Amino acid sequence: MFNPSIDYPCAIADKSPDGCRKALRWCLDYANDEQRLTLWMPQKKTLNENEFLRNLSLQSGVNTIYGRNDHIFNADGPVLAMYPQVEDLGIIVGSRGITALCVVQWVDSFKIWIQETSAEVLTQRNSDDDSCSNDDEVFLTPEIVKELQYVDSTVNCNNAISGGYEKKIVIRQLLKLHDEGIVLPSDAMMEWVASHGWSKKNCKKLKEYAEKINDGIRPRYDA
Repeated sequence: MFNPSIDYPCAIADKSPDGCRKALRWCLDYANDEQRLTLWMPQKKTLNENEFLRNLSLQSGVNTIYGRNDHIFNADGPVLAMYPQVEDLGIIVGSRGITALCVVQWVDSFKIWIQETSAEVLTQRNSDDDSCSNDDEVFLTPEIVKELQYVDSTVNCNNAISGGYEKKIVIRQLLKLHDEGIVLPSDAMMEWVASHGWSKKNCKKLKEYAEKINDGIRPRYDA
């Protein structure tokens, strides 16, 4: 009720040259003559080290955004997001004017994001690539999903979950799962909330709370 929802088509591709070409083609298929393509990258260094991205950024009708400043941006059509981390998705999804979103992944797993957004898989990541740190944490039980849905519908994630009412709701529901004997898959949970438009800071804070609770720490909150 408070947080941005994805009501536009999504897709994902791997970082191979073929994946990048297919991702761009997919975005252009969703752009009309009056719209601009938004090219999102983590930082300017990404552009400088990639000929494909340099050439694309010089094309008319392409607006280049660098994401490490954590700012919400305004799009006017499809967005091609190059190499975001999971927590970056909250910034991207929370931005305005997006009509379609394609993610080119680097190392983070996006299996939960694909599931939650019904994203079209344009290319499969190489199965030999073991650089992803959270592929073993992609499964969310129905009990965990239920609590995440409750939290997402209850808190206003324009506000920080590091204090106040928002912190109370988040911690209370995470402790409820923990006290039922459920280990909290912190990476997968962060990916779930990122796909529902949580800010980068709140995504990382949720992961921090889950990891602390798994370690036996019970974060305090005002009752």
